Amino acid sequence: MMKRTLVGLSALLLLLSMGAAGPAAAADKIKVGMLKPNVISVIYWIAVKTGAFEKNGLEVEEHPFPSGQTVAGIEQMLRGNIDFYIGAGAEVAHANSESIEAGAGTPLAIIQGADRGGTYVLLSNKFKGKTFDDLKNEPLRIGISNPSSIHLVLLRAFLNDRKMTTDDIKWKFLPLQAPDMMPALLSNQLDGYMHDALTATLTVDKDIGFVLMTNHDGSMGERLSTVTSTAVSANRAFMKKNPDVTKRFIKALEDASDSFDKEPREKMLAIMAEWTKQDHQMLEGLYARFDPRVTLTEKGAQTWWEVFGAAMRARKEIGPDVKMSDLFDLSLDPRR
Repeated sequence: MMKRTLVGLSALLLLLSMGAAGPAAAADKIKVGMLKPNVISVIYWIAVKTGAFEKNGLEVEEHPFPSGQTVAGIEQMLRGNIDFYIGAGAEVAHANSESIEAGAGTPLAIIQGADRGGTYVLLSNKFKGKTFDDLKNEPLRIGISNPSSIHLVLLRAFLNDRKMTTDDIKWKFLPLQAPDMMPALLSNQLDGYMHDALTATLTVDKDIGFVLMTNHDGSMGERLSTVTSTAVSANRAFMKKNPDVTKRFIKALEDASDSFDKEPREKMLAIMAEWTKQDHQMLEGLYARFDPRVTLTEKGAQTWWEVFGAAMRARKEIGPDVKMSDLFDLSLDPRR
């Protein structure tokens, strides 16, 4: 009888302890927008596949936007239909500038950044062995996606760090659609072009050209290597109302970044292939040239503002009174 009583008491205590603890807390739901399929937003999928959101108590409602529709995600975040967005930082600057002019404050903020060092200067193999200093006075025909290309902006920043401008070199910059760049290089209509890590990988893997320099490895200067090409942005009203949720969202992306560092390469390649719908072999080459991790620091934000913010002001794409603090808010980053 005593043994049965002790067993019953133990079971009762166990039930009471479970009741005191209560059921597991429900995950906080967030609405996240991103360009899909696009390699620049792959950190989101790494977070999903490694359980980083779940680990940080978050349930994600995914809102994908087709690549090229950079404004659509920003518009939805302005309307409050999504809480966070992974895409272009320049569109956040545009939106906040227009809002300031309308007297409505700054509704959006960049809270982290990914794709550090995403600009590549690629040249025809006939120039292999030569440096920028060897070629700066050559009348090279260099393809760019458009006159306001972020890659051209970064090249101008590289020249500025060397006390130069594009007037001090003899390169000619020719607007051209990205899919036409490699054929134009092959047919000798171009001597090179400036584009992203994906284009660089395709160019090198097909032996069409080589990388002259890139801000990915610091060959365009240490300052520019801190710049991130992709912005993780948020609706400020949501941030103010949900600071802890915002912190945990950033933490989830940072945990995913740690996974990219520590998990087996093959596992990360499989996740990247699933998200981008790209060939596994091509992603092998991209792996060394593309950094999907969120790595934006105060220094990186300052450089972004000095480089891209200055270019946007010069082109009158944002108002002259827009400040860096109107665009960036890194205060909720748990690693600060």
